[in-house]
Amino acid sequence: MPIVFADELERLSLPPPARARTIFAAPGLLDGVRSALEGRAVASDGGFRLVSFRYDQLPPIRALIDDAIDRLADVALTLFPDWSDDDGDGKTETEPMASKRALLIPWRKAASKLCRLGEPPRPRSYSPSIHAEQLALLLHPAPLLLALVVHDEAPLPEALLGLARAAEWLAGRTGARVVLILPDALATSPALDSVNFEATHVHAGKPEPVNAIEEEPPAPRVSIWPLIGRPNPSSRGEMLLAERLERDDELAGLFRFNVHVPTVRGTTPLVDLAWEAGKVVVEVDGYYHHSSEAQFKNDRKRDYELLISGWVVLRLPHDEVVHDVEMAVDKIRDVVAFRQSSLRPSSEHQR
Repeated sequence: MPIVFADELERLSLPPPARARTIFAAPGLLDGVRSALEGRAVASDGGFRLVSFRYDQLPPIRALIDDAIDRLADVALTLFPDWSDDDGDGKTETEPMASKRALLIPWRKAASKLCRLGEPPRPRSYSPSIHAEQLALLLHPAPLLLALVVHDEAPLPEALLGLARAAEWLAGRTGARVVLILPDALATSPALDSVNFEATHVHAGKPEPVNAIEEEPPAPRVSIWPLIGRPNPSSRGEMLLAERLERDDELAGLFRFNVHVPTVRGTTPLVDLAWEAGKVVVEVDGYYHHSSEAQFKNDRKRDYELLISGWVVLRLPHDEVVHDVEMAVDKIRDVVAFRQSSLRPSSEHQR
């Protein structure tokens, strides 16, 4: 089996569409693997979208499949809360990525009605297979990567066999890539033989400082990366900033969350917050996503490309935002005031 070390997770290979593969990780590295995939999803600039599921105790197969469908429906509602059932050709950021004409018409009509009511698009009277296929089309199956992260080191044999079958079922029904991220203690289990082809082992690399990640909030049970145009509900820091900025008389409506900004180098990095009129970027940096050597270099490259393109970049540590959001907002306010003064040609300024 291929071996990858914790400080080179960018080397992890992804399965092809409609296939399931397994990554076995040493103790303490399961969430690090998930975070590495999240970082790659953001850096891929639309190349793939990750939806991850975390399980502390492995449920039976039917619960796994139902849970996956429910969570995909939640993601679809989060991404496309306002999509309508018309057949127009116009596209906006809140409309489904895949053509709505590819969906089954009865399912599409029922699902869009539920979304307009603020409910997940999982209409009754349809089989799990239909829901999985339609939700994958809605989210666009080609770049979709489903990651099931299991922390249970001693699941029942029937539950482990159910996990393998559920992974194959999800890959076949959705056409998406499916990755199982499991404790390496399960690597020799015969129940996983069907998904062990080309499995990867992740071993510990350079030791991390003991207190380096103690401020990072617990990993969310379900997350999606990247989330365009809105604060990511998986990031406590982004959610706190969004709520606080919306109440600020000076800063309300100024910034957009999770948007691509163009640079003179032809790249379009995805940034956490952007004030596009003033060309200010705010990044909320969590340890997990910015601790590897590759990510450290990528951050500096992004900052350089944004700088020469006229953008001012403010980086805020995630734990600082969580523990003192007022100080974080004050820093944003100072940068905005600095930018306004440098851009103001007269007594007026552009917001």
